[in-house]
Amino acid sequence: MARFYVDCMDIWKQRLLLPLLPGIVSYPLARKVLLALSRPADRRDAYLTAMRLEVVWLGADYLKKNFVHYGTEAIDPNEPYVITSIHFGQWGMYPASLYQLYGIGSQMVMTGRNHPQGSPVTYFWERFGHSRQHLSGYPGRLSTESFFSHVQQLRSGISQIVILDVREHGLPQKELGLRFMGGDYYLPKTVVLMAKRAKCRILPYLGYYDAGEKRHKVYWFEPIAPDGGDREILQLILDRYEPLFSQHPEFYFNVLESHRSAF
Repeated sequence: MARFYVDCMDIWKQRLLLPLLPGIVSYPLARKVLLALSRPADRRDAYLTAMRLEVVWLGADYLKKNFVHYGTEAIDPNEPYVITSIHFGQWGMYPASLYQLYGIGSQMVMTGRNHPQGSPVTYFWERFGHSRQHLSGYPGRLSTESFFSHVQQLRSGISQIVILDVREHGLPQKELGLRFMGGDYYLPKTVVLMAKRAKCRILPYLGYYDAGEKRHKVYWFEPIAPDGGDREILQLILDRYEPLFSQHPEFYFNVLESHRSAF
């Protein structure tokens, strides 16, 4: 693993140093320096290191200038969706960039998992990640709020962002067996249940950072109606992810596997 992670810096260093970086250097330059210093073990480790750092640049201007979106013509700005992805690329930034560029708002359902209060990792994500979810159009909501409250938000016309590959506290936990990249893969059926209860479609997306072009490329797939079996719908989502995923597997952080033993 890389020897340096910004979310493990002392809180006083995070408070004094990190907010200054976007005004001093560009993200591509900071990324280059960080990777040189941290000496990541492989491309996936380099992604994890750079992904954490990039959150410091999260702001409206950055979201407008450094992201390009494909497939937005299939999105109806007046229709609420269960927007979903896996932990791939900068998954949390992509809906925010969609809002900043196209005015299509959504609301992130963030983790309700309890992190140690006062720890560097908690401070980092609350200061630089969760607190800026309003950039998607609405402040984020915790997964530990009632499942039906998320459904109600959808019924009121507010799209909800629910990441597929994590068992969030407060959300349905049952997993279904699927196929992905030639192997077995398991996902909770939260996204499908939410879409069925709210009677709305599922909007899958996936994106990654193109180091050559120094920008993120975000792909929005055709919305999926929640008709049919839960496993069938989840498999359809994975089938849409697989071609892009297979080209850039290093941008995947398998949170579900990392945390499965913790529940």
